[in-house]
Amino acid sequence: MPGFVYLILISSLACLVMSNSPSLAFVSGTVWGISLVLGGYLLSYRNMLLIFGLNILLLYGLAGSSNLFFLLVFGMPSFIMGLLLRGQKGYYELQKWGTLTAVLLTSLFMGLTYYNAGEFSIANIQAEYDQAINESVNLSADSEFLKFYEEQGISPEELRNTLTTVARWTIIHLPAYYCIRAILAVYLILILSSYISRKKELPILSRKPYREEKMPWQLAWVIIIALSLWLWGKDEMMNLYYFGSNILVVAAPVTVYYGLAGITYQWSKSTSRGRRWILILLIINILVLPLAAIIFIGLLGLFDSLLDYRKLDHKKEEAR
Repeated sequence: MPGFVYLILISSLACLVMSNSPSLAFVSGTVWGISLVLGGYLLSYRNMLLIFGLNILLLYGLAGSSNLFFLLVFGMPSFIMGLLLRGQKGYYELQKWGTLTAVLLTSLFMGLTYYNAGEFSIANIQAEYDQAINESVNLSADSEFLKFYEEQGISPEELRNTLTTVARWTIIHLPAYYCIRAILAVYLILILSSYISRKKELPILSRKPYREEKMPWQLAWVIIIALSLWLWGKDEMMNLYYFGSNILVVAAPVTVYYGLAGITYQWSKSTSRGRRWILILLIINILVLPLAAIIFIGLLGLFDSLLDYRKLDHKKEEAR
């Protein structure tokens, strides 16, 4: 009973902060998610459902459907992971299904949002952005800001075109941005839940060392398919192009995460001289060619999931 009382207080307070303070929404949403995940170990199915139901009623009572996005990003994935933990599933099983749930629900939310807005509404948003950029550049004609760029050889027209391109790219990839945020939430909730479990000496959520983590091979094929769609629709800027482009943007930080795990593994296996060379090469690439460095690290994570060049011992995770 004390665990039930603590979790309902923590989760309710997190929902209250998340609804009333947008600047703290990610932090409070993470706390909410941790309480739901750990509730899978501490509570029965009935009490878990009761707490989650009360949290939903609280969110709906505070701001109605405006809090739907928080429920999809933090609530549902964490509740699913809590149920899996209650069913004695391990860390990486929770990570897989939590991430999949978060991405699917976020994609559904964004898809319905764009569908309800309609094609013309999206075009109007882009037109408003273009108009705002033009007005800003015109108002800055005599400012030091514009003069600084002119001294660098960048004309007002070039600056206007660059800002317009960035704005359009941002609008097109808003679904990817929100999916990345949802994935980050799942990973952070699980990492912190694992840390708390270890500190409390709970026999759950044990992780491999970061250097031994590997991207699921299924995701590698999703990326390959997305790249094919991106290339197929690129010439005519078809919807397939935008769909594939959003998937690639979502996949980028994921592959970099696992690519860094591969580099960390090689670092741990290298001699002191080898470590110096790895560090020097990384620093040079990041400073001189940051984009190329990011692509290289991402490719490491991608191909490791297919080729397993680290030759890790693939043991089935014990149910916990």
